Amino acid sequence: MKVSVIIPCYNVSEFITACIKSVEEQTYTDLDIICIDDGSEDNTLEVLKKIQNNSTRKISIIQQTNKGAASARNNGILHSDATYIQFLDADDLLQPHKIEHQVQLAIANNNPVMIIGSFIRISMMGDLLFKRVYHEDDQKNMWLMLMNTDLGNTCANFFKKDIFNESVKWPESLSSSQEYDLMFQILKQNKEIVFDSEINTTIRQRVEGSISQQNFKKKWENYTNLRVKIFSHLQQKRPSKIIPEVYQNLFDAIRLLYPYNKDLAYKYYKQYIHKKFNPQPSPTTGRLYIAFYQLLGFKAAEFLKKMITNKKPF
Repeated sequence: MKVSVIIPCYNVSEFITACIKSVEEQTYTDLDIICIDDGSEDNTLEVLKKIQNNSTRKISIIQQTNKGAASARNNGILHSDATYIQFLDADDLLQPHKIEHQVQLAIANNNPVMIIGSFIRISMMGDLLFKRVYHEDDQKNMWLMLMNTDLGNTCANFFKKDIFNESVKWPESLSSSQEYDLMFQILKQNKEIVFDSEINTTIRQRVEGSISQQNFKKKWENYTNLRVKIFSHLQQKRPSKIIPEVYQNLFDAIRLLYPYNKDLAYKYYKQYIHKKFNPQPSPTTGRLYIAFYQLLGFKAAEFLKKMITNKKPF
């Protein structure tokens, strides 16, 4: 069973060597590496060619003008003849038996369209920031986990190539929420998905530069738009999956959007949050906010939240 490791590369000369080394050290042998240079402006391409010349693995380098990681991944898929796809970001790392383990898991489970992988997130200094371990019984909570941004991530997961087509592909028009939009597309296919409890992926969290207010606005619009799409799908196709926690997640998403796009947030609130909804405490919504919401309503509670604090859950 062949596996393609697809790595989008944009100005990652500092990280790509360690990333590809973690693929070269895989115990699984039937794999190739497809690197897509997404119009890098540093010496990423030069580093890739040097690695390619010295590697014992088959490495293909594809060049494209800068179109973003989603476009690069779609391009990589087109150049793959594998059965499964391992997406890998250029600053992340795989443990040596990651691919072999998930191939074995795929074979044991009749080749599911996606394996949700456990992972750790570390700082660039190596400090553990987060650990997520999945279990088999998470199957029953997949839609809630999708709403909660809790279905693994791009590099921990393992994708069957034939799931990708014109209706299931990386969304190139989105600047954020890309991987969960893709997983939403996959879940809608109603095919087998398996959870992997073994941690074999390390996500390295880079320190990013300052994010502009406009970028925050687009981020929360994309985030909330996707939750609305998921919620609408559940209303129409899987109403039994709309449990209170799903309503809470949508409510919290609308609240996160409100400071950046009040009109759109309030439109979604009026359209999707029913009058009998009682919010519960969450990382986004605190008990004081709930008290004001129940007494005064959504808009007044948001106004008071802005007046009192912008830093803590309220």
